[in-house]
Amino acid sequence: MTFYSLFKALLLPPGIIILILIAAVWLTRGVLARLLVFVALLLLTLLSLPVVSVMLIQPLERYPIIGTDQAPLPPEARAIVILSAGVRRVAPEYGSGPTLDDVSLRRVRYGARLQRLTGLPIYVTGGSAPGEARPVGPVMAEVLSDDYGARVAGIESESRTTWENATLTAPLLERDGIHHILLVSDAWHLPRAVEVFERAGLEVTPAPTAQFHHPGWTGTLKYSDWLPSAKALQTSYYAIHEHLGRLWYQVRDWIE
Repeated sequence: MTFYSLFKALLLPPGIIILILIAAVWLTRGVLARLLVFVALLLLTLLSLPVVSVMLIQPLERYPIIGTDQAPLPPEARAIVILSAGVRRVAPEYGSGPTLDDVSLRRVRYGARLQRLTGLPIYVTGGSAPGEARPVGPVMAEVLSDDYGARVAGIESESRTTWENATLTAPLLERDGIHHILLVSDAWHLPRAVEVFERAGLEVTPAPTAQFHHPGWTGTLKYSDWLPSAKALQTSYYAIHEHLGRLWYQVRDWIE
């Protein structure tokens, strides 16, 4: 590791915020105030470390990449379903209106690749978030057609949650006589998504993309994996969001 790398990690967020909180612990008077600042410092530091973020997200990334010796493409699958994430509201480089955010785009890219490998029809699912004028589903279909030359067989554009993705997409698939799907989403999101799609009556083969960990990752750690980074903080956010989402769905299933 170079001095520049260490310097950059400490002076760019979240590193600089951690340094300020260290100073705040030192300067703050009062036991309770110091304790609260210390807890904030500890949480921010841990969640910003790449090694911690991968430890948080690894239990969620349980499904293997398909199309390999360990997980061949299932011949019984009859469609590819791509789950949405969000949009970028302003994208003048692509014309007027929104385009896909990075998460949706990587899912669409992998779904297009699976279609090239299998020839299966693609279904996309995603409604509009609060404050958004246009649903994500039609935007996904446009990107698939314009950028990847992939035809979309069905668009679901009302859902706002993973639960609704499943319950509103299942009738489209049933209409077309499809019962076994390849479900495309981020690796960390698929455990929850697979559960709700199976509950909707579908047979699901998970098709994960964008894995954060790899087998034996603890043996390839570098010094930089112990320095705070914004990317690691975002990974920790994804992991905590998904762990809480799975807990909420379990509670919701129990209530129903």
